[in-house]
Amino acid sequence: MNNDMNTLTTKRRKWVEANRENDFERGLKKLLTDLYPDEAHFVYELLQNAEDALANEVRFSLYNDRVEFEHDGERLFSMRDVNAITSIGFSTKRTDATTIGKFGIGFKAVFAYTDVPEVHSGDFHFRIHDMVIPEPVKEIQTVTDTKRTRFILPFNNPRKKPEQAVTEVEKLLMSLDSTAVLFLAHIHKIAFRLPDSSEGYIERKVLDDNIFEIEVCHPGKKKPSLSHFLKFEKEVTVLDEESGEGKEKNVG
Repeated sequence: MNNDMNTLTTKRRKWVEANRENDFERGLKKLLTDLYPDEAHFVYELLQNAEDALANEVRFSLYNDRVEFEHDGERLFSMRDVNAITSIGFSTKRTDATTIGKFGIGFKAVFAYTDVPEVHSGDFHFRIHDMVIPEPVKEIQTVTDTKRTRFILPFNNPRKKPEQAVTEVEKLLMSLDSTAVLFLAHIHKIAFRLPDSSEGYIERKVLDDNIFEIEVCHPGKKKPSLSHFLKFEKEVTVLDEESGEGKEKNVG
């Protein structure tokens, strides 16, 4: 694993050096970080990653100098994932139409807020320099955390002050409602902690085979709000691209 990481790091450094020699770096960074005009869009990218990893619960912890994101996904990082998250336009799930994508170019949205994101998952512990260069760091997870994945995003992008970053991320977290987990297949709870230590969550609970409840609790609210939904499925015919034959599939 170390040899693979070292090889990838060397390749990425050569790529960055070539871009700097051709004066491409500044324009490329601007292009990638401006792709998503919405403030704190990276929050949705992290949720998508957790959904792909088959996570049931996720948690955002917002501090004055960083935000941390953690989930309990079954799929921990592999070397292929390290390659994907440090590449541009590469996705480990591109051919799987049943998922919403893993990494690819979407993860680059974090660089609008941080210069050096950090990842801890399974046997992999690294930070990302210059958007594409993985650099091993000391493991911070305890024995009880070995089956969890954690992203640490320090607010050190020189184009966005930490105060502004905190305000934007907090605004987005506070805007999350029942729709945040309504259509997710695996994630049923999103919890978050704000810099003042107040906490909130959005949680989906199954009440019956076709009925579920979503509880939303935001800091400052006396009691959580509840919404109830009825789920129904319909069998449709989906055309298989390879064989050209129709296959029956349940959709809800």
